[in-house]
Amino acid sequence: MTLHRLRKRCEQIAGEVEIPQPFDIQRLCDLLGERRGRPIHLMPIRLPALTVCGMYVPTGEFDAIFFEQDTSPLHQLLIIGHELGHLLAGHRTTQVLDPEASRLLLPDLDPRLVQRSLSRSNYAAAEEREAEMIGSLLLRRARAGRVVEPESPLDSRHTELYSRLRHSLEHPDW
Repeated sequence: MTLHRLRKRCEQIAGEVEIPQPFDIQRLCDLLGERRGRPIHLMPIRLPALTVCGMYVPTGEFDAIFFEQDTSPLHQLLIIGHELGHLLAGHRTTQVLDPEASRLLLPDLDPRLVQRSLSRSNYAAAEEREAEMIGSLLLRRARAGRVVEPESPLDSRHTELYSRLRHSLEHPDW
């Protein structure tokens, strides 16, 4: 899929999501859970080093998004947004976690309860890009809902340059 088609698909998916104002990630998950008929639980967890930093796990009764608890709040939002991207895009999940991975990653969750799991190491590259773009678009829409922006420390001569640089960094594919 071309980058243009990918972006259009992701914009359509993200555009169908109601973004709560003021933005709250838990409220977003509550709204998505209501829409899907299955609650989405956010579960901070201390994940083992050199593994995933987030994981979407559908169970028999609810969907769980595990995310690294020992990172910045912004990074946590990015992780959760990415995992929501997989969920919203309908990416297929892998088979049930093997017993060792389940013991390490989900020590308090009965492995028989977990039907399937999504972890970043198991996604196809195209699904990774799609989930990342959907997550980024959701968070961009959440940020755009804020009315108050900090004053620019730049004088008017530099505002246009700053704007172009910011646009390039925020939208490298445009």
